[in-house]
Amino acid sequence: MAPEMGTTGVATTGAVMQKTIPIGVKIISILFYLVSAGMIFSAITLMVSGIAIPIPGLGLLGSATFIVGGIILVALGVFGLFVGRGLWKGKNWTRIVAIIFMAVYIISGIISLIQGVSIITILFVLIYAFIAGYLLFSSKVKAAFASS
Repeated sequence: MAPEMGTTGVATTGAVMQKTIPIGVKIISILFYLVSAGMIFSAITLMVSGIAIPIPGLGLLGSATFIVGGIILVALGVFGLFVGRGLWKGKNWTRIVAIIFMAVYIISGIISLIQGVSIITILFVLIYAFIAGYLLFSSKVKAAFASS
């Protein structure tokens, strides 16, 4: 039996209901996975370099700063993995968190642009704005996340 699409964007086959997550959300989920993996890798590198390479003039304070920064990045990376997984599964709380992340990134990018214009920063701000707009305003996305 082929799934039928209801008005909420949820595919149904008899008594079993299965969400249909738009491909754009799946791509954003994969981006969250990739960025989170990069954060975790960077965090580990930061912590190892904080331990292995002493910073002249800072001593233990410099090493501790690298280690604490690495721990924070690991935490953010792990949280990003949960957000990516939640987007993939259609959890509405992750859609809201992703929109908040994009808003923070947009604000951060605008602040960077005030300090000096960079083509890369402009590109990233546009990407973040597109993602936030898509997650916030797309009727397909709203329908897919409506039942969670």
